[in-house]
Amino acid sequence: MQKRILFVDDEVKILKSFKRLFMDTDYEILLAESGKEALEILENEEIDLIVSDMRMPNMTGYQLLSEVKKRFPHIVRIILSGFAEERIIFDSLQKNIAKLYILKPWENTTLIETVNNVFKTEYALKNNKNVLKLIKSVEELPTIKELYKKIIDEIETNQGVNKVVEALEGDNSIAMKLLHIINSSHYAVKTGSIRRAVAFLGLDNFKNIVISSAFIDSLGFESAEKELLKTLWKQSFIANRIISYIYTEFLNEKIPETEMNVGLLNNIGMAFMMYNFHDKYEEILQEVDNKKGDLIALENNCFGTNHQEIGGYLLKLWDMPFPIIEATMYHHNPLDENIINKRVVYVTHIAERYAWDTLGEKNYMNLNENVFTELGMEKKSFEIKLKDILQLHGIL
Repeated sequence: MQKRILFVDDEVKILKSFKRLFMDTDYEILLAESGKEALEILENEEIDLIVSDMRMPNMTGYQLLSEVKKRFPHIVRIILSGFAEERIIFDSLQKNIAKLYILKPWENTTLIETVNNVFKTEYALKNNKNVLKLIKSVEELPTIKELYKKIIDEIETNQGVNKVVEALEGDNSIAMKLLHIINSSHYAVKTGSIRRAVAFLGLDNFKNIVISSAFIDSLGFESAEKELLKTLWKQSFIANRIISYIYTEFLNEKIPETEMNVGLLNNIGMAFMMYNFHDKYEEILQEVDNKKGDLIALENNCFGTNHQEIGGYLLKLWDMPFPIIEATMYHHNPLDENIINKRVVYVTHIAERYAWDTLGEKNYMNLNENVFTELGMEKKSFEIKLKDILQLHGIL
């Protein structure tokens, strides 16, 4: 079926340029000059993707996409924006008002490629029959407890720190779990106070930690018999810290806040398979240990899918930011041509491998050294510096 894209901009000449650009593609293009007109179209037409300008009179792009998220959550949402709107772009991505953004002026080939790749990834997430079959075969999907949902809702509706802290006071065990994550991760927050932790991290970043904690809770990571899960969770903490170090120490930039918890979440598919198919999955890991095959290939052979696809599905179900979903779906094959947020996938790939090495456990990640070149890093220098950093922070 032909995909339908709605472009929204108050400048008619820009809308006409989109119409011309996509004339020779397989997409059907619809146009709207305002948020009000866009919502009227959405009420009456089947739309797969909406691309909206941010600065529009009467109803801004942010307001429009927020309404689309609420009323038409199945529609993929993309921001069209200028460089001066960095704050609203970040807010839109962090609150998942939009999946990604396209800057004005855009490059035509890049724009078409981005749209193509969004549809490929969305299709893989929603229509992979093997993923759906495996998901349906388990008794119960990981779910977010009501209190976690309440906390997330308080954050997303901008209720403020006091309301979040008040919600957490309803369950001290959850507050303790959240503090464990915060004190064990790369945030440099050593505190027993939820209020101080929230103030330090910011509500949006804290929301992702709440989701991480909800997942840990749902699988019972603390159960004594689940040693594999506990090992994986330790690895995830280390990977999260390495991701932060790569950005700050090797790329000389602050990690984007929409990606701050990618290390904690990108292996949730692996945890899901360990938990629900324990014996089969142990056999697969044993084959990897014995060098009888690649982890992804063995998972595909046994289950018809793999932990990357399962993880991507779960994160989409929980409405996580698109860069984290991509890192989850592609961290074993970081040079896949469908990736849009390439840098976070490269960084996650490296962090995953070196987290297993740091933990001293068996390694389930084959390193693609080309990612170092893509990031402008030298592998040997990275390994030396990373060792020093990990020793300094007491991880090695």
